[in-house]
Amino acid sequence: MESKKAIQVSFIILIVESVIALLYGFGAFIVPEFLTARSFPLYTGQTWDSLLNENPEIANYIMILEGAAGGLGVTATLANLFVLLTRFRKGEKGAWFFVLVVSIIGWGSDLITNILLKNPLSVIIISGGMLLLIAALIISAKAFLVDKGSL
Repeated sequence: MESKKAIQVSFIILIVESVIALLYGFGAFIVPEFLTARSFPLYTGQTWDSLLNENPEIANYIMILEGAAGGLGVTATLANLFVLLTRFRKGEKGAWFFVLVVSIIGWGSDLITNILLKNPLSVIIISGGMLLLIAALIISAKAFLVDKGSL
């Protein structure tokens, strides 16, 4: 695949991956109880409502942390999108590494967290995002890392 075409295909895949990440991050940021109420019983064996009734301070603390994690995810994804829309499309080598590092850390930490929380739906969503990321980076690797003459 020629370099420009590889970058264009990767760019589209990474935009889709970023939209998924934004939706996931905004969900955690805006409605943290939605994700927390799902993962809490899977991890603890107790209902979310029981925690809300028995210890609302701890439930609120958990939702604040979930919201903060979502906000950080949105921030990282917006930074990633900025690099995609500016430097990645131009074929700048540093952009490929930025996307690699930021996305792997973001998706990877979220994947580990949701594996530990025993949340299969989130693990599936995150794995899908990671697969898109990996496919896009593999498709464009030669264009960014080797083949600078045909850009």
